[in-house]
Amino acid sequence: MASNDTELFQDFCKRWINREVNRHFRDVSETDPDGLSRSVPRQLIKRICLHKDKDTMSLTIGRLLIWWVEARGLFDEFIYGIPSTDFEIKHTYYPQVQLFFMEERYTAADNDRVPVRSRVSFRWRENDYTTSNINALALKIDNDFARPPFRYTKGRKCWTYWDDEKGYRFTVYVQAESDAKSLISQVINLQDTGTPDWDSKLREHLDGVNYALPGTVRVMGETKRKPRKRPIAEVKFAYAELFIPGVVKPIVLVDRTGTKAGALNYS
Repeated sequence: MASNDTELFQDFCKRWINREVNRHFRDVSETDPDGLSRSVPRQLIKRICLHKDKDTMSLTIGRLLIWWVEARGLFDEFIYGIPSTDFEIKHTYYPQVQLFFMEERYTAADNDRVPVRSRVSFRWRENDYTTSNINALALKIDNDFARPPFRYTKGRKCWTYWDDEKGYRFTVYVQAESDAKSLISQVINLQDTGTPDWDSKLREHLDGVNYALPGTVRVMGETKRKPRKRPIAEVKFAYAELFIPGVVKPIVLVDRTGTKAGALNYS
């Protein structure tokens, strides 16, 4: 029995928050914090989130912060602009697969910036959302993008590839045409075979802007540097999600970060 409010709060966290943590990380069978790995990402995060009897109050609060921000994805909200239920009623479309790429954290830190991110999406031409079909898609992405991690140099040049017949409309920002072709062909290969029609469908777009110089703006008498657009960085595949009409939250197909709960494949 707790003898004061501090113990009452910590007992509550150990009993109820730990239950939710174990449910969230149900793919990690170990429930004893000391038995979880310090080097495997999902085990490490679960270990950090689980409350212990000997925790100090500051550590208890720290575990709660990690739980809500990192593990629960507090900032991973899905913004449609209108309520998602209304959007689903008014629009008909194929499921969407989104592939996410990210710069290595240590490389970003060396360049004094947050990690550069990138996202490429396509419409999955499938109407039968069976377990076998979705697992096959996840396995294909795992093999083609995660083992080994697909990487390319994100940059300042804009290339588009439009194929209305097959439903592709890619816009990618890279440093070289070869990167654009490599990325686009790798994505197309997830559901189509053959060489893309580069001659008629691939285009470079030049706008004359010097993105190496972000410029400045005056705010209340002070000069502020504008955010740098189109940074140059090598990004690697991080995870992939499948958005299906009628399903509010996406299905995590593949995860290399170890932070996505319930992923079909962890690499």
